[in-house]
Amino acid sequence: MKKRILAIAGIAVLVIGATVFALAQGHPGMLERHGGGPGDMIEHMSRELNLTDAQKEQVKALFEAQKSTEEARRTTLEQLNKQIEAATANGQFDEATVRPLASQQAALMTEEMLDHMRLHSKIYSLLTAEQRTKADQMMKMHGGEMRRGPGGPGFHHGPPPPPPVSN
Repeated sequence: MKKRILAIAGIAVLVIGATVFALAQGHPGMLERHGGGPGDMIEHMSRELNLTDAQKEQVKALFEAQKSTEEARRTTLEQLNKQIEAATANGQFDEATVRPLASQQAALMTEEMLDHMRLHSKIYSLLTAEQRTKADQMMKMHGGEMRRGPGGPGFHHGPPPPPPVSN
């Protein structure tokens, strides 16, 4: 079971890491500007896992089914981000105003992550045993576990900075 979770997480790293980071930073469309949209991800998975044409079509259909939900959520996240920026402009801060906006944003991002993990589980179920083994290997090459940090899930920014030197 743990191996399966790690494999799903590995695929998640490949597909959603940049999406979550872009949404968290309030930069929708970043994936498209950097060439990391779903089409590119499907091609990458196809090459790495040797997907059949039928599997590629099934994966594409899964992405398409989720597209409208993601677009609506992205729009809402953009609106919330603008409201938070307005509520904190020029150093102002009213927690009673910002807290509910931040909570709404966090709830939407939680749903985003759950939707993506659900998608990855569906993709994983389409894979053959050999492809799952390859996906597991890919996961091991990417650190073996999902890490959280400033870049969001799955981003590996190298080792932490050295501790400050005390005089």
